[in-house]
Amino acid sequence: RAVTLAVFTKSVPGVRSIEGEGSLRAVAEQIASAAPGQKNVGQRRRSMMLNSGKQLTVYEVETEVGGGTAGRFGSAVELLAIVVADEREYTVRATASGGGWKEGSS
Repeated sequence: RAVTLAVFTKSVPGVRSIEGEGSLRAVAEQIASAAPGQKNVGQRRRSMMLNSGKQLTVYEVETEVGGGTAGRFGSAVELLAIVVADEREYTVRATASGGGWKEGSS
């Protein structure tokens, strides 16, 4: 069972939402197409309120990839949460082996 967590940030001047890149489904499909055999299995939009009272939109994408691409871990599940705030894009990516994810989610 393998699990990783990564956080990425990048400057996105003038950008207020990832939806400028297309619909949430289109963005999820683009993320899934980054690896051969990876597929989009879900996406959703939710709101998050900061302590300051500022409301942000969180875009969540779930992908699944087969054993050939995932290497020694077999199949893998990847969850991404993307937030754009103050001209920065924050992406939190959690990846787990497919078997471990399915065991933990039952």
